[in-house]
Amino acid sequence: MHNEPQPIGLNMWLCKSSFLPTLKKWLAPFGRMALTNYLMQSVITTLIFYGHSLGLFNSVGRAEQWFYILGIWVFQILFSKWWLSRFKFGPFEWLWRSLTYWKVQSIK
Repeated sequence: MHNEPQPIGLNMWLCKSSFLPTLKKWLAPFGRMALTNYLMQSVITTLIFYGHSLGLFNSVGRAEQWFYILGIWVFQILFSKWWLSRFKFGPFEWLWRSLTYWKVQSIK
């Protein structure tokens, strides 16, 4: 027998707790704007770490990087919730749908 923690117990606890609906409520908009958030993360981290802005590449340790990661995630989760309270799609999801259907989609 292995003494490793079993993720199934954590999954069952999350499914039965009241924590999961709250977590879903906050993460659902983030997921609905996955393409926009992916592109936004790329732009934000490029601005932080490469030379055209702050240039912090190779000057931030692995442990310190988590502060940047968590800050970006919190910002994007809050931004996604705010954006989708006003619009049907994220900006790049709207563009993707419009290009896919060859017709400008309603964003409101």
